[in-house]
Amino acid sequence: MTIDSEAVNLKSHGGHIGVVVKDLDKTIDYYTSMWGLGPWQKLERSLTKEQLIADAVYNSPYVLKIGFAQWGSMKLELLQPVEGKSIWSDFLETSGEGIHHLCFDVSNWDEAVTQTKKQGARLLVGARTKEVSWCYFETSPGGLIVEIRTGGSF
Repeated sequence: MTIDSEAVNLKSHGGHIGVVVKDLDKTIDYYTSMWGLGPWQKLERSLTKEQLIADAVYNSPYVLKIGFAQWGSMKLELLQPVEGKSIWSDFLETSGEGIHHLCFDVSNWDEAVTQTKKQGARLLVGARTKEVSWCYFETSPGGLIVEIRTGGSF
């Protein structure tokens, strides 16, 4: 099989696995005691309508608690929805806790997003702030949610 010349080149230099959880602190405590994970970086993120990408499926303001830790060669991101209807609150309601997405940190964000849209992947949610630009795409077939991200501290 040859690679399609129109395939998205993510030029990834890292990334993470995103997991949706009901209780961030409880999950961090469990992963720390069970797997020895840590130290953890925690933050609460709220995004306004102006920061969210307008043509995405989910574009309403929300509040989210996030925890990050290194796990061997991987990074793990825990996401707890707090307020507002979001992709994470819907996932929690329909699927319960679990792996939600794979993230690729890229240096060519605009190009990767444009090419991914051209390939027909559905833009689910995304935002641009001073620190970070990110978006999630639903891929089908395969059922995978892929985050394309640039910037940020983790």
